Amino acid sequence: MSVKKVIAAMSGGVDSSVAAAIYKERGYEVIGVTLRLRTGLSAENGGCASKEDEEHAAEAARIMDIPHLILDYSDDFKNKVLRPSWDEFAKGRTPNPCTLCNPRIKFGKLLEYAAQTGAEKVITGHYAIIREDHGIFKLERGSDPAKDQTYFLYALTQEMLSHIHFPIGEINKSSVREYARKIGLRNHAKKDSQDACFSIPGETFQESLKRIFNEDAHIGRFITPDGKAHGFHKGIHQYTIGQRKGLGVALGCPAYVSAIDASSGDVSISTDPADLMTGSFDVVSLNWQSGVMPNAPFRAMIQVRYRSRPAPGLVTPRADGGATVLMDEPLRAVTIGQAAVFYNDTLLLGGGCIDRIIPLTQTDEV
Repeated sequence: MSVKKVIAAMSGGVDSSVAAAIYKERGYEVIGVTLRLRTGLSAENGGCASKEDEEHAAEAARIMDIPHLILDYSDDFKNKVLRPSWDEFAKGRTPNPCTLCNPRIKFGKLLEYAAQTGAEKVITGHYAIIREDHGIFKLERGSDPAKDQTYFLYALTQEMLSHIHFPIGEINKSSVREYARKIGLRNHAKKDSQDACFSIPGETFQESLKRIFNEDAHIGRFITPDGKAHGFHKGIHQYTIGQRKGLGVALGCPAYVSAIDASSGDVSISTDPADLMTGSFDVVSLNWQSGVMPNAPFRAMIQVRYRSRPAPGLVTPRADGGATVLMDEPLRAVTIGQAAVFYNDTLLLGGGCIDRIIPLTQTDEV
């Protein structure tokens, strides 16, 4: 029998290195591939896919005695992830670049490469589990709840999932590090990535994007609930709902961003935490994990940020392809542009982009 080939996405971290090592141990022909995403975009700095990451991936491949390739998709990354991210920030929204990058670049491009080279699967070091059930590929939370990454993967399609495997999805992080140490991988103690495209010292991600695309800032006023203006800010792209730090506005007690008006440029700030609470919101650009849109409202656990706890609510699919979410209890700082992901216990049902916040005063009408 011929040896089966797999493409191992190697980010330079311990998780992807161990995923590759597991498949080599199983007798597969493993080709390590690192995606170069940041040519000309401060690749020397920290974040995802840095120059240092490339070096760590190459070293791990040498230790495991597997071939290692670097594929340059920096133009695609800039046009399909960074540009849309800036466009969202420029509208006063807060995008999640990882949810764009996974289907468009990381898995999209790797699966194309796998098909071209005759590889059976693409394997990565994500903490998630894929199970097949009567021809349907289901995505479940990883066994290590502190590391689960399914939130970022909601946009993967059935076709993609059928050619992907996550070898460490049922392993906890400490065991992954110990496995790496035993086989001599020097990155066994490497710090986890922070899920940032890149980090330039002294500059926010939003400011970096503004500079890269040579865009102008949409300036405006800080406005309190009584309608009073409290000076000017330097651009709506710098702010997100719930933000407290960096406002530079003295109101006598902590103030938070409660709303952003993209048309006027006004950033609303409030000292009342109740102004950050949301009971209902609309979600668009949905991907249903089974490939079939539900035909009736359903209850789910709903996660609106990567680090937020899922909370119960009702999801009502709409004829236009979107959905309206009604939470059992109001959530704090639900943010337009972020992903809302729906779960049934550990099973990911689907998700999309938060597009409209429905004020608490209107929630009863939903």
